[in-house]
Amino acid sequence: LLLMNIMGINLSTLAVLGGAIGVGLGFGLQKIASNFISGVILLLEGQATVGDYVELDGGEAGTIVKMTARATILESFDGRWIVVPNEDFITTRVVNYSDQGSANRFEAPFSVSYDTDINKVPDIVEAAVARHERVLSEPYPPDCELRAFGDSGVEFAVEFWVNGLDDGPNKFTSDVLFLIWNALQEHGIEIPYPQRVLHHK
Repeated sequence: LLLMNIMGINLSTLAVLGGAIGVGLGFGLQKIASNFISGVILLLEGQATVGDYVELDGGEAGTIVKMTARATILESFDGRWIVVPNEDFITTRVVNYSDQGSANRFEAPFSVSYDTDINKVPDIVEAAVARHERVLSEPYPPDCELRAFGDSGVEFAVEFWVNGLDDGPNKFTSDVLFLIWNALQEHGIEIPYPQRVLHHK
């Protein structure tokens, strides 16, 4: 600094230049610092850990396979890796489907013919779905509900609880629909197909 002063270089100019560079670096590193701090918060709170299946507001969803200082890596069911900045886990809504091994509720919709005695349908379907080895009786057993009177049939849906996700290696809804189909066939209940009535004049 003394030599530069002797040479006649204005140190105040360098100070202004250094300040401008510092401000630029500060803005440039702002996101990195934010993601790093968010990563530390995630590690301390433990609300999302490796192995959890999460879904973010932006639509990203997958199993957490790695957590770094800058980002969290999700693996989707189709094998793709999604790099999500840690800041997104702090500033947006995150749905954790597998935290602490909690159960998840799913539903399987189906329809029956208008010729059916619909009062019998809930008991038949609930008993069939309850036979699935992975369907839970707690917090609630299978619940078959009447949803609507559709164009071609009476619309129902059965809600059921399982430990795990209905995708990847698990096909809970598919299994439940097979059980519903077989139970309705055994009781002679028809599952309708789209129909239209035409009046010719």
